[in-house]
Amino acid sequence: MTHADTLSLRDTRARYPQLPEPAALPVGDYRAVLLGPAWFRRFAALGLAIGGLPRWQGKRFRVDGSGVNLLRAATEGGPPVERLVMQLRLDRSPYDGRAVVRVGYDAAARFPWPAVVDELRRWPTGSGEVWLGMARTDWRWTRGLPWLRLPFLLIREQPGG
Repeated sequence: MTHADTLSLRDTRARYPQLPEPAALPVGDYRAVLLGPAWFRRFAALGLAIGGLPRWQGKRFRVDGSGVNLLRAATEGGPPVERLVMQLRLDRSPYDGRAVVRVGYDAAARFPWPAVVDELRRWPTGSGEVWLGMARTDWRWTRGLPWLRLPFLLIREQPGG
């Protein structure tokens, strides 16, 4: 894999529009990696914890287009905890008008999740399945602002691994 985790926020955001448009939804368990400088990753992790996703470790996507966030177990070696149901669909990004996998959250979820959207595009690595995600809010006044797009990687976990 390229050193995507070493890219600056600006570089990652600039590279995102150049990635291939998805033709299908991802399926399986994906390990998450927050991108950007250390201060940014700490701030993002704190925001996730305040929003109800402490110890966020990734996402599980199902064949039916549904999914759930995965949290590290509170006890060492325990199974991941499923939290915050999501729905996936192919859609167009308001940022650049190109296709993305749009991950949206239920309107009944706690604030701010009904307004959060993750947009995913495949990161070509030559080995393994990796998606570059951009989290954003779907409020009218923030929808297409590039500097409010928060980057992360989703790396496909192999079954049994």
